Amino acid sequence: MSSVSGIPTKMKGVVCYAPGDYRMEALDVPAVGPEEVLVRVTAVGICAGDAKCYAGAPLFWGDKDREPYCQPPIVPGHEFIGEVVALGPGAAEKFSLELGDQAIAESIAPCWRCRYCTRGTYHMCMPHDIYGFHQRTPGAMAGYMKYISDSIVHKVPKSVPPYQAAFIEPLACAIHAVERGEIQFRDVVVVSGCGPLGLGMVAAAKQKSPATLIALDLFDWKLEVAKKCGADVILNPGKCDVIAEVKKMTDGYGCDVYIEASGSPVSVKQGLHMITNPLPPKGYGTTFNFSLPPACT
Repeated sequence: MSSVSGIPTKMKGVVCYAPGDYRMEALDVPAVGPEEVLVRVTAVGICAGDAKCYAGAPLFWGDKDREPYCQPPIVPGHEFIGEVVALGPGAAEKFSLELGDQAIAESIAPCWRCRYCTRGTYHMCMPHDIYGFHQRTPGAMAGYMKYISDSIVHKVPKSVPPYQAAFIEPLACAIHAVERGEIQFRDVVVVSGCGPLGLGMVAAAKQKSPATLIALDLFDWKLEVAKKCGADVILNPGKCDVIAEVKKMTDGYGCDVYIEASGSPVSVKQGLHMITNPLPPKGYGTTFNFSLPPACT
């Protein structure tokens, strides 16, 4: 094992005990074993999932239809970056790391044994140990955290500031969503919600060269950022009927791909009504009009 000098034995960290019950406590700095990495946390993000967990969402705390996902007491935080300060036996070789490197672990630590891991779709891993929620994978809202041996760890260039490197995880989620959308050249694509993930989706979708990329949000200032990320058209659902406008722009067909990034049930329903269906619309034609409708100017 190799480590830098001066690693403390104690650290401060946030511990989740229950909805609304998050406490700052003195914790032991994790000890590393074979093929494990200890990092000094340099940046950590707060995901919408963290906020929902804090608020008591059934997805994390369970209800009559599901088991709880969160396993308290647990240190939260799954959007992170850290500086390597200790390497367990074999870790340097396994992850191609040296002390002092900036490194990130993917938020899911696969089991490598379940049906999905053995098929190569480790993001569907059945135990689904995400840092910050399960006892096997304490998170980053502390001075130090450990990347366990089953983790997928990446070295990040030091030219990337920590506050930007912490955005790697949500950006990866955004890119994954766009990849699953299978966007084609002639597609009309709508991204609903222009928060950090939605903007990442806009930027990623632009790289697919769709015919038209439309961004939706209730805040005009977010829509202006979406334009900088590549949106061709921006629409505010609070100011116009976006379903009608998208259908006007597409000769009644609707969009080909709808990516929901707002977290709102209304947006989900909106997408179901906006997306095209295999039945031809009344009075359908052979050309599209992608000009911005007057109602939204």
